[in-house]
Amino acid sequence: MKIALKRILLVLLAAGALAACGGDDEQPVDKPAAGAKSGMTLGLYKPAEGKFYMRSSNAAGNADMAFTYGPTGQKLTAVAGDWDGDGTYGVGLYNPTNATWYLKNSAADGNADFTFAFGPQGLQPIAGDWDGDKKDTVGLYDPAKGLWYLKNSSAAGNIDATFFFGPANSGWLPISGDWDGDGKYGVGLYDPAKGTWYLKNATASGNADAIFQFGTAGAGWLPVSGDWDGDGKETVGIYDAAKSTVFLKNSNAAGNADVTFAFGPGDARPIAGRWK
Repeated sequence: MKIALKRILLVLLAAGALAACGGDDEQPVDKPAAGAKSGMTLGLYKPAEGKFYMRSSNAAGNADMAFTYGPTGQKLTAVAGDWDGDGTYGVGLYNPTNATWYLKNSAADGNADFTFAFGPQGLQPIAGDWDGDKKDTVGLYDPAKGLWYLKNSSAAGNIDATFFFGPANSGWLPISGDWDGDGKYGVGLYDPAKGTWYLKNATASGNADAIFQFGTAGAGWLPVSGDWDGDGKETVGIYDAAKSTVFLKNSNAAGNADVTFAFGPGDARPIAGRWK
């Protein structure tokens, strides 16, 4: 009887010790979720210098990285994307005169990793992960027709998706982002005359999924988008090139900016990414 009671006590003590240690199924409370990503930060491209300026945090200060990439003095437009799927963003340039793209896997100087022609000339470039394969690729927006052209690989070839979204000849500016966190980018338009945004979760024709005002109407500010808070969803932002001021929003809804800071030279185009 004494032996049996002793065995019962030992079992209970062992169970209590295992519970105190948390067991095999319990995870530490402060451990980040597997695959969690840091927030994206701003970058700027100044075409007159052919130079990029990158911040590692969304706060005022000097550039954490600055480098020259591409020719100077040409009317090139900058994009950014994770072209190789390694989790960090590189930069890219689009030449509208010959519809040629120059994509680099890192935010640094050097030669392009991908050079190819894609789409009609003279359009507005965007970038995003259209098919959810964890690699960003390029696209074009034709403002004269409200027509989008998307490519699922960083190479010359046929267009993978074409659709209408937005009114023709509106003066609205294209953006892209994973607005709903499903792993695939959608498209969007920003009306600088009214400070109104039109975001669509899919790359297809149809009505906008979100419409809201953010920004000063008629100010000529430039749109940008990124996952500023690391929650897996892209939200919008605006860059005032005249005052070198950034306004970022952590939700795609009307309201004041969640983050405002001064950064960079004037006369620059904003981009966003995870640079390191």
